[in-house]
Amino acid sequence: MDIIAAGELVRHAYANTLLNVSHRFDVGGAQAFFLTDGTLVIPGSNEISDYPEFNLNISKIKGDSGRFYHRGFLRHAQLVFTFAKGLQPKFIIGHSLGAASAQIVGSSLGIPTIAFASPKVLSGSKKVRGEHHVVNYQRMDDPICFMPPGKKMFRHIGKTFWMAPNTLDIGFNHKVLEYIKIIKAARTNPKLPQRWPV
Repeated sequence: MDIIAAGELVRHAYANTLLNVSHRFDVGGAQAFFLTDGTLVIPGSNEISDYPEFNLNISKIKGDSGRFYHRGFLRHAQLVFTFAKGLQPKFIIGHSLGAASAQIVGSSLGIPTIAFASPKVLSGSKKVRGEHHVVNYQRMDDPICFMPPGKKMFRHIGKTFWMAPNTLDIGFNHKVLEYIKIIKAARTNPKLPQRWPV
């Protein structure tokens, strides 16, 4: 899938203007959209309750894989996983809290996954099964990509590409539109894949 097209799908999910939606999910604070082409789109935080329920619930908890995850992100992923498993998606895209969930769901199901602005979700350096299916696109000027803080507590699942703006850009560059902009600007960078899987 084209990375910019993936970003546009997330942007439309936030704006509630996604086309070709065959199934919608909104349970327990988690939202997701299943498109007719088999793509699962998971937007991020859009309610105040997402913060205590998911984002700030940072203790470790053991998942079905036997590995330890960020408690709040695993809870969100479990909700989305229940929805996604029966639909058998061909592709997963997520942003922010949705990217945290996408990393877990995508690796668990072994499905190509693009995560934008993803926080860290997994404890330990050992790879999980299906990790090679996941890619993270991260901005160096987006603090959410470094959350929770600390190198030893949690890490991202999958391959991670860090992007830095050409000029100093003071501000909170977390919105998916800011990711679309920086990816478009980096189209000539051969190290930044424009499609996933490559």
